[in-house]
Amino acid sequence: MFENYVSLEPRFQRAYDRLLEKFGVKNFSFTEAEEVLSDYANKKEVLSELEKAKLLQIKPSEEDKRKKVYRLVLIEEKVSTTKEELIRLLKNGADLIRTRVDYKVLLILLFFKAVSDKYLAKVNQYKSEGNSEEDSYVLANYDILKMYDVEKKKLYTWQALIDHTEFVNGLYALVELNSDALRNFKSLIDKTGLPTLFNSENAHIAEKLKNLFGMFDFSKIPYDALGDAYEWILYYFAPTKAKEGEIYTPIEVSRLLAELIEPQDGELILDPACGSASMLIEQFLYVYKQGIKEPYIELIGQEANDITAVLAELNFILHGIKNYKVFIGDSLINPKFEKADKVVANPPWNQDGYDEGTLKENSNHREIYRFGYTNKQSADWAWVQLINHFVKKKAAIVLDSGSLFRGGKEQQIRKVFVRFDLIDAIILLPEKIFYNTQAPGIIIVLNKKKPEERKNRILFINASQEYIQHPEVKKLNKLSDKNIKRIAKAYREYKDIEGFSSIVEERDIEKNDYNLNVSLYVTPNEEEEKINLEEEFKRLLELHKEYIEGYELVKGYLKDIKGLGG
Repeated sequence: MFENYVSLEPRFQRAYDRLLEKFGVKNFSFTEAEEVLSDYANKKEVLSELEKAKLLQIKPSEEDKRKKVYRLVLIEEKVSTTKEELIRLLKNGADLIRTRVDYKVLLILLFFKAVSDKYLAKVNQYKSEGNSEEDSYVLANYDILKMYDVEKKKLYTWQALIDHTEFVNGLYALVELNSDALRNFKSLIDKTGLPTLFNSENAHIAEKLKNLFGMFDFSKIPYDALGDAYEWILYYFAPTKAKEGEIYTPIEVSRLLAELIEPQDGELILDPACGSASMLIEQFLYVYKQGIKEPYIELIGQEANDITAVLAELNFILHGIKNYKVFIGDSLINPKFEKADKVVANPPWNQDGYDEGTLKENSNHREIYRFGYTNKQSADWAWVQLINHFVKKKAAIVLDSGSLFRGGKEQQIRKVFVRFDLIDAIILLPEKIFYNTQAPGIIIVLNKKKPEERKNRILFINASQEYIQHPEVKKLNKLSDKNIKRIAKAYREYKDIEGFSSIVEERDIEKNDYNLNVSLYVTPNEEEEKINLEEEFKRLLELHKEYIEGYELVKGYLKDIKGLGG
């Protein structure tokens, strides 16, 4: 029934809502319906459309069979606690906005409705404790976001704006109230095209979206589930947006990085190319899943794209994470963060334009890029040096596999990293797990605190065969939980596993001119086809028997033919 409701025109949805509010699931007459729908020109059309949508039952009256009675059919409750329900909501929303506005509109609506519901739940809690309505608003302002303007005595929640013609202006006012937490939110609203949804041409789409999200009470949905829903939107549009240059790190890769660096409570984790902050959030969730219900882990990100930085901030809020900071700017030129305990990153691969002249614009360039400047074609090892400079303990960096073996300036930088014993492990990932390239990525693990048994050695892991077929995108592969566990276990146990991992001495890498290509040091075992000789021999005997029987049959036919002709 939910899909039927969503597919209705907004005017019929409003009619259903009015009738539901008035009658619930009680019987009512046409005359009573007319009173509720007095501003509708054609009441019969309204009831007919609701009946077609199977949201209204029309039956003969038990008292007088010549008359009809009407009864509404309840759609699902306005609450969802399952991931499947959320995904269904978002898929319906995606269908509504497709080709009309930027997909990030869904992120804005999800965020706004979710924080509004949680805010009002807090307000109701404070009211139940004996606080006045206004005091409850003020108290809730400190729990979620400031959604009540004390000076103007005005509320800026979804519910307060839903029927208001100034929906977008209300969102702008919300930004002003939260100038720190939502400082760039207005740019996101404008650039996604959300305001255009409220012009006359698209107003019906806006109405459907508002009705769609209005069906759910997000106050009852845990933050982790809301975060999953937010991530789902990014994931759902990732294959399409990858063609336009947007980068989305598959969530399973972020989980693998967490298994490699093992973030701990109390640590500061940095991502200098944080995107929508999914990778940082996975570090938080790793600590949370260790049984620490309120992790004190500081998450710091920097993102060059101001719109993507806003998405990161919203992502943190929807995950219920408060101890975060997102800077806007080019980390290679102007890093705004301090040193961190651990670093995770999937920076743009083979980013061009960062040669010596450009990198010298960084005031700390002599310290950060002291191993050498990259060429103009690829900044991969500029990113590795930046991360190495700011990390105190351990870092995991996702890069293009070409960064391991290209010559020239990159080779010279690799040489210094190997000689200074900064690289702990290199992992070759499977191909086709990233949306924007079919090439296999690699993970470089840096370790400033190598234990004695790992010194002057690098662990190479060839995980090129560790994948499953992606369940939803035919051309892609995916890391399963089993794949992640096997890779992480090999890294932690630090041992040679035939066809999978190999510990290589520095002198052996030197012999290969500091080529770090994983396939050079460990090649996966090819699966040999197992042959059961006894079974194969039986099959051969059966084939031979069939051959003899066929031969004798044809021989008999030939004799018969010869006899007829004779």
